[in-house]
Amino acid sequence: MPVKWLVSAGLLVLSVSCKKHTETDGTAARAILGRWNVVSDEGFTGIAQNNQPVNYTGQPGDYFDFNENGKLYMKESTRADTTDYRLTSDTTVQIGGVGLVLNGLQAISVIENLTPHTVTLHAAVVLTPGGAFGRKIKLAR
Repeated sequence: MPVKWLVSAGLLVLSVSCKKHTETDGTAARAILGRWNVVSDEGFTGIAQNNQPVNYTGQPGDYFDFNENGKLYMKESTRADTTDYRLTSDTTVQIGGVGLVLNGLQAISVIENLTPHTVTLHAAVVLTPGGAFGRKIKLAR
């Protein structure tokens, strides 16, 4: 039974991570550029028995800043980070460190509810023997 579950989970991750997406026409690229305030960031931390959900509520000064050069500058609480991002279509984006990395391939996050003032980035939750992995980030400006 665990082998079937593991194989099913692996196939699900591959279908999400390796799915061919159409190229962007630039609509999302223009809309997502710039600085966004963090509203919330939901994900998981730890592995195996220590795996647990983490729900962060954005504080004043927290941000995600999408640059034209494919860099994403992030700050949540006292933690600041820089990573790469790549729009794979007008509704999907790859963000380094967001979602599961399988065989060196970064998961694709779905861009939901993109307006001039709000956006949600959702890396699908994947259940593995090591725990759950996934992330949902709500941003506003």
